[in-house]
Amino acid sequence: MIEIEHCRDEVKKLLRRPIVLVGMMGAGKTTVGRLLATTLGWPFYDSDDEIVRNVGKSISDIFSEDGEPAFREIERTTIKHLLAAGPCVISSGGGGITIPETAQAIKDRGLCVWLDAPVQVLVDRTKGTDRPLLKHGNADDVLKNLLEKRKLAYGQAHIHVLDDGLTPQQIVSRCLLQIREYLYMHSAKNETEENTPDALCLTVTLPDRSYPIFIGSGLLKQPDLWLAHDLQGKNGFIITDYNVRERLADGLQEKLRPYMRSVTMMELPPGEQTKSFDRYQAVIEWMIDNNIKRDSVVFGVGGGVIGDLSGFAAATILRGVPFVQIPTTLLSQVDSSVGGKTGINSQSAKNMVGAFYQPRTVVIDLESLMTLPKREWLAGYAEILKYSLLGDADFFEWLEEHGSDVLDGDISALTRAVETSCHMKAEIVNQDEREESGTRALLNLGHTFGHALEAAAGYDGTLLHGEGVSIGLVLAARLSHDLGYLSAEDLTRVENHIRSVGMMSEIAQIKFKAPVTAAELLELMRMDKKADVHGLKFIILKHIGDAEIMPNVPEDVVLKILEDSLAKPDLAKSDSAKSGNGAGSLGRAGASS
Repeated sequence: MIEIEHCRDEVKKLLRRPIVLVGMMGAGKTTVGRLLATTLGWPFYDSDDEIVRNVGKSISDIFSEDGEPAFREIERTTIKHLLAAGPCVISSGGGGITIPETAQAIKDRGLCVWLDAPVQVLVDRTKGTDRPLLKHGNADDVLKNLLEKRKLAYGQAHIHVLDDGLTPQQIVSRCLLQIREYLYMHSAKNETEENTPDALCLTVTLPDRSYPIFIGSGLLKQPDLWLAHDLQGKNGFIITDYNVRERLADGLQEKLRPYMRSVTMMELPPGEQTKSFDRYQAVIEWMIDNNIKRDSVVFGVGGGVIGDLSGFAAATILRGVPFVQIPTTLLSQVDSSVGGKTGINSQSAKNMVGAFYQPRTVVIDLESLMTLPKREWLAGYAEILKYSLLGDADFFEWLEEHGSDVLDGDISALTRAVETSCHMKAEIVNQDEREESGTRALLNLGHTFGHALEAAAGYDGTLLHGEGVSIGLVLAARLSHDLGYLSAEDLTRVENHIRSVGMMSEIAQIKFKAPVTAAELLELMRMDKKADVHGLKFIILKHIGDAEIMPNVPEDVVLKILEDSLAKPDLAKSDSAKSGNGAGSLGRAGASS
């Protein structure tokens, strides 16, 4: 079981500088700050109280008599003095971090934590208070405009803690989890391996709908840790599949009952065919029959198929109800559960119907992986490897050393791999939530090849998504090399690592029901969502850890790569034997999820 007391002790051990809380008025900086300081056994300082004590005037009087610039200068010197106090908790004024000198001091000498709450919560909490900036104008408009102006400044914080309907004690617990996640991410390799936490939390920061991701072992047994207070007491709707229900969903249903008004469940067949219009309609009708309301909560418990379908149902029923994503495969934990893409398949192509709809929370319980077959682990590892190739050469080097540990279910290695992957995807989604700037398209490395292979295999389990991505990463690396970007040395490293851990690397390994030609695969690529009037788009590797989008890639080069991979039966046979394609688990028994 996850103990916040243990998390507190780890934070006290690893952090030797002040925690500085920033955020809007009404975000709870003083209330949470006092409670956090008490929990840590550290001193607490409120910068506004310190200013009043030192100047001998109220904040309102300083504003009215001396002006805001004078106040900000006093605030800057006060905070600078407090930062020299050693380990403590400091609640700063709402506008302090908007002053560059103050912001720099906080970032350099403290651990900056942004407490973020919705505008309506801020309005309710500040009613009847003597706030200088709220004396003129409608409070809703003033706070909304202030938050919009200050978001960029708050975004400088080391940690973003989201108050999505939490009690003060829950916010303190989340602060501790996220501080530990930050310390874990920024610790030396030897410290990371020695101090693997039992739970972490990070925030996916978005303009309109940020949300937390919890990562740990045993999370499904502790809903109080991740189920926001404002979601409790509602009607819960669990969507899962046959494989996951008995293994995980039934137990979760029982754990949720004390927190919800009711919890009902629908189980669906596993497999890509479930992401269909028929299944989507069945889910919607089931929700309506069971009296779903706009404040009801949908829990998607399963792999990527269940996550995509349940998220799309939550996005569209009653024009959107709260959605909690609980991924139970390695692939869904590091990929489809993060970023808000939901959807179903059309008859002709994958994921052609859907919506961007962010969950309220993502809960990644690493214990849910421990009965997965080896094939599912390898499929998920392909997405982990993708992140290292497109943006983190050091992570790729770490995987070369520890990839086998991840696939063996070593908790320390697994935690590191999942956390790093989620963090990287969260950063990319933050920059380009709806694929408007092109940054998010980098996540499609290997996928143009992989999606065509999945389509050719018929979405019937012959080829898992991650297996298609695994082969796609090899083909994308070869394309990058043939176009004059990726070096021969880097290409060899990619191919060798993929083969060394037993992943699929060649099209010839796929057991298609009927022969497939390179020309047919190329035609399927032309139907890919990333293709446009200028031709095929691919994510190209310039180096390991450095990728870019390339439009209008010559089709003859792509065709040659497909033909070569189709014609490698000897190597494919050897790789297939190592991969355990369709074989048992990594020393574990159980069904796929």
